[in-house]
Amino acid sequence: MLEIIGYILTGMCLIGTFLNCKQIKYCFVIWFFANIGWLLYDFNTVQYYRCVLDIVQTITAVWGYKVWSKKK
Repeated sequence: MLEIIGYILTGMCLIGTFLNCKQIKYCFVIWFFANIGWLLYDFNTVQYYRCVLDIVQTITAVWGYKVWSKKK
């Protein structure tokens, strides 16, 4: 089951990257939920060092969304 979740989260991250390349601000929303998913995944698999990365990436997703929202 965890393997399937990993594939889903990877797909979400790739979609977020594609949307970012197209300069669509909703990439940050997808990244936010993907990063929360990775945080739970990494916590569940006892990869606490990755949890730190997941937290930072979640914060930057929120930050990016706010910055891009102000531009338009």
